[in-house]
Amino acid sequence: MMSDLVSPFKAFLKQHGYQLTSERVEIAQVVSQQRRIFTTEELMAQLKEGGYRQSRGTVYSTVRLLAEAGLIVQLPQSSEAHYLTSEQASLYAVCRCRCCGAEVLYRQPRRLKALRHTTMHRYRLAQPLLIFYGLCQRCERETAKTNNKKSATQSSGLQKATSNR
Repeated sequence: MMSDLVSPFKAFLKQHGYQLTSERVEIAQVVSQQRRIFTTEELMAQLKEGGYRQSRGTVYSTVRLLAEAGLIVQLPQSSEAHYLTSEQASLYAVCRCRCCGAEVLYRQPRRLKALRHTTMHRYRLAQPLLIFYGLCQRCERETAKTNNKKSATQSSGLQKATSNR
């Protein structure tokens, strides 16, 4: 099911006195088709591939307005701003690698629904976004290699020290 961001975005622009332009509508249409985490730069590349010609400033300001309208969610603590549609944020959890920052969407709707239902009674949720932090497989392998090299170096140093006695 693809969300329609255009209608609520038009209403938001009108309600807040922003100008409704064809460029903003085109950007909202492309954003509504997103099924993964995206950056503004990736969005600009998709717009260009689709034959749209918006300026960098228009894309950035429209993304800001979409976030202000609550139609997309900016992921916290990203080195570069990463976004997710609000619909995706309510269906998925984000798994983020603490080492390289890679992000993956993880879908478990029943668990997320139960968690959100529980927290709604105790909190007023501002952003329905769940983020898990850990290590991706690549970084976990690299960490294991580094730890193995350190252990080997330490144990060979220990052997040299005991043989010199």
